[in-house]
Amino acid sequence: MNNFSWKDRIKLEVTAFLAVNLVRLWFGTVRVEILNRPVYEKYFRDEHSGNVVAGSWHRHAIFLFYFFRTLGPRGIMISRSRDGELTARIAEHLGYTPVRGSSSKGGIQALSAMVDYLKDGREKRLCGTAVDGPRGPARKMKKGMAVLAMQSGSWFVPMACSGTRVMTFKRAWDKTIIPKPFSKVVIDFGEPVKIPEDATDEQFARICRDLEAELNRLTDKVDRKCGYTGVPED
Repeated sequence: MNNFSWKDRIKLEVTAFLAVNLVRLWFGTVRVEILNRPVYEKYFRDEHSGNVVAGSWHRHAIFLFYFFRTLGPRGIMISRSRDGELTARIAEHLGYTPVRGSSSKGGIQALSAMVDYLKDGREKRLCGTAVDGPRGPARKMKKGMAVLAMQSGSWFVPMACSGTRVMTFKRAWDKTIIPKPFSKVVIDFGEPVKIPEDATDEQFARICRDLEAELNRLTDKVDRKCGYTGVPED
């Protein structure tokens, strides 16, 4: 924040406040159906199930960011860019602890900080981010979140969501989707995976391939259930 003037800081805070309240009004009208609820209840809501690293595709990130706002301590990795500063302030308003960095800016430091965040707390902690971000390619898993789960001893839980009526940002590299007001979102969770800290490079690569396949399976499943074809609505 040393590069921001006081005017910039005020503008960021006001924008974040307005954005958070708009999101609450908008997404508050959306109905949610959870598939594989036992995984959600045990690994996200049960205080005794251990720390969780939740991974999804970037396409789903905006609504899932809102959906998890009511859970316990949550960390989230956010870019160090100027745009990331606004996202970090919005995250704080929604109860997240931002850890700054990305695969392109400060990724190693952010990963180390997130490992510390997960391991240092006495209480159960969660963290998550898009595993194909920040620039893609879409639906291709990068290894950062899997490394985080392995180094912190956390469960890795794959997840996906889709909606019955959504807006699709067709020019975005990930085809971001946002549910329309008074629509329905379906969220599904895959089975949690514990990645051995002593996994060989070959074993780790295989686990990442399996997680990528599972994320794509979940995405296709919720899309079918919602009747979403990826074609933007008029």
